[in-house]
Amino acid sequence: MHHLVIGEGQIGRALSERALADGDTVTVLRRTPREESPGVHRVAGDVLDRAALGAALEGADAVMATFHAPYDARLWRAQLPPRELAVLDAAAARDIPVVFPESLYAFQGGAASQAESDAPSPRDEKGRVRVQLLDRRRQHRARTLSVIASDLIGPSTVGTGAAVATSMVVEPLLAGRRAVLVGRANLPHTLTHVPDLAAAMLHAARHAERLVGATGDAVLNAPAAPARTQRELIAEVSRLAGAPLRRPVPVPRAALALLAPVHTLARELHGIAGLWYGPCVQRPGVLEQEEGLVPTSWKQAVAATVEAAQESRRDRGVPERGAVTVGP
Repeated sequence: MHHLVIGEGQIGRALSERALADGDTVTVLRRTPREESPGVHRVAGDVLDRAALGAALEGADAVMATFHAPYDARLWRAQLPPRELAVLDAAAARDIPVVFPESLYAFQGGAASQAESDAPSPRDEKGRVRVQLLDRRRQHRARTLSVIASDLIGPSTVGTGAAVATSMVVEPLLAGRRAVLVGRANLPHTLTHVPDLAAAMLHAARHAERLVGATGDAVLNAPAAPARTQRELIAEVSRLAGAPLRRPVPVPRAALALLAPVHTLARELHGIAGLWYGPCVQRPGVLEQEEGLVPTSWKQAVAATVEAAQESRRDRGVPERGAVTVGP
């Protein structure tokens, strides 16, 4: 099977790696040029560039739409709908499915125990944008599959600054600093291992016709290990890193509210605060219960992330604090 992966961030890279490991082939459409690598053909251009999108779609059997926009709801509303529409129109014209990674933002109101059958319950502008995107996918003639992930963890999240567990816990602890606690330490919080999300998206593409059924659209939960607390995450990363267990630096919810009017990141984090300052538990859905996909264990996912972060530090010439033993 040949996949067009749009975007080469933390999810796009994991998709390409898994697709190649499975024996598939990949074209990547990215905004900036990059040299070819074994098994991956790259096309430079934006999805709004019809020529670039058409060239990238040559021979594709499915589209993995992992492109995004800066972390600002105003930019999401301006940039994401026209880009998604361009991809949907092009895919529909070629009768190939489009698979999207989706977030819990549209389901924040029910995040304490989110099932894939739940109706959207956004609590901020980002969530409302996600609901709009989900509605447009459902109404479009293209076959679409949206795979909902919780907050991400995994090797490809290292160095991106885009995943809370990695940038606030793993990387600070490896650097000898205290972890930063966004949310409450003792509440369960599902973490989605990016390789599991990639495997789920590829499975969805390969079985799109069956999964979308007569509606032409499916919204599915990505497989994930049972939720654990941030306190457990800090303790496990500290153990793997050979670092002493230290009290994290808390980020009070009131501080986000206070800074929200004047600071973009604080405003956007305040908007999704319910996902961190309350329970955030994603329940297994069709991909686990009916399709047989098995998530990586929580300990293995954490260990793989720590190991990748340590390797990144070695590559940059930073002294290593401890060694990782990947366990069950």
